[in-house]
Amino acid sequence: METLKRKAVQEEVQKQYKLIAPVYDAWSMLTERKALKRVQALAAIKDGEALLEVACGTGWLFKKLVEQNPNGKNVAIDLSGAMINIARKKLSTVKTKNYELLTGNIFALDFNGQQFDLIVNNFMIDLLPEEKFSAISSKFYELLKPGGRLVISTFSFGNKKYHRFWYWLARNFPDLLTGCRPVDVKPYLQKIGLEITNHEIISQNTFPSEIIKAMKPG
Repeated sequence: METLKRKAVQEEVQKQYKLIAPVYDAWSMLTERKALKRVQALAAIKDGEALLEVACGTGWLFKKLVEQNPNGKNVAIDLSGAMINIARKKLSTVKTKNYELLTGNIFALDFNGQQFDLIVNNFMIDLLPEEKFSAISSKFYELLKPGGRLVISTFSFGNKKYHRFWYWLARNFPDLLTGCRPVDVKPYLQKIGLEITNHEIISQNTFPSEIIKAMKPG
């Protein structure tokens, strides 16, 4: 199966996620939560690290990462202001306040290179046009410290017959999935020099997710 074409426009993405923000946690609980928990486990946070979550959504995972890293640097960004507002409410109950929640595009925000021990990214690349996969992979590489790690999850093609339903849905009714579709980002990560250390396909209620952990040499 080939990667479906997409033409993601930032303004359109913000509009779509403003509409679904109030119900996104319900969708995530049914389809993505298993993958997010696995991402958290693979992140293997050591307190005191500098971590960045790109496309943090409603902040469900970011809250847990912050709680594991009370003496570190915690930054999360998302294109959707509506998602960030929900994340702020979640994080307001965390005892430590050493975190930042930013609305914006990772390419536009003023981050210096090689400053993060860990970057986490969930269910964002499957929304991007395929021609942007190299750019986002390179950005992750640039922001990681030598020896830093990247843990991501994406909408997967899956490896079971019943997973094909989700590809069919993404192809024929893309708006139902906000334009997300199955992707294979692993070759792009390898091409820019990241070393894949974990690669898993899991599913929750038949929804297939791919989870990748990669390391920056050094």
